[in-house]
Amino acid sequence: MIRIVQADFIKGATKPDSYPSTGLPEFAFFGRSNAGKSSLINMIVNRKSLVKTGSRPGMTRIINFFKVNGEFTLADLPGYGYAQRSAEENRAFDRMLADYASSRKELKTIFFLMDMRRLPGDVEKNSVEYFEKLGIEVVIVGTKADKLSSNEMRNTLKKWSVFFNRSTELIPITSASKRTGRDHLLKMIGERI
Repeated sequence: MIRIVQADFIKGATKPDSYPSTGLPEFAFFGRSNAGKSSLINMIVNRKSLVKTGSRPGMTRIINFFKVNGEFTLADLPGYGYAQRSAEENRAFDRMLADYASSRKELKTIFFLMDMRRLPGDVEKNSVEYFEKLGIEVVIVGTKADKLSSNEMRNTLKKWSVFFNRSTELIPITSASKRTGRDHLLKMIGERI
C-alpha cells in the first residue's frame, strides 16, 4: 500500500489548456455538492487542510490538482446539484466537466462519491454511464458512513449494488471524520498506478 510522504497543491483550472501537464496517473474525485470530496482527499493524503473545505456546499468552482509523492495526482472536481447556481453556471460546469473527462489523458479513475444517506437517481446513473462510455473507470464510493448504523449501511450497499449493477465489494465505504476506508482507497490507487 502507498505511504503518503508528500502532497502539494499544483493549481486550479477550468479549461484543458490550463491543466497542469504532469505526465502522472491521475485520480479524480467527483460527486454531489457536500458529498465530502475535499474532506476525503484530505484524509487520503493525511493532511487537515490541503484541500479547502467549504462551510457551504458548492464552494469548489474549478478543478483543483494535487501532486502526491511525486507519483500521481488527485483532481478535486466541483460538486454537481448545487441549487444556488444559475442555469448558465450549470451549463458552464457541465462543459468544464465534459472537457476534463474527454481530454485528460492522465485520468485513470473517477472516484464517484455519494453520501450514504442519499439514494442515487438518474443524475448519478447517467453520470456513471457517461464516464464509462468515455472509457473511464468509475468507482462508486460511499461517504459519511459514520452517520449510519451498520444495518443501514448494509441496506444502502445492497440498494446501490442493484442500482449500479456492481458487487458490494466494489463499493468502498468511507468516513473522513473516522478515517474509515483510507487504506482501501490507497490500495486501489496503488493498484492502478
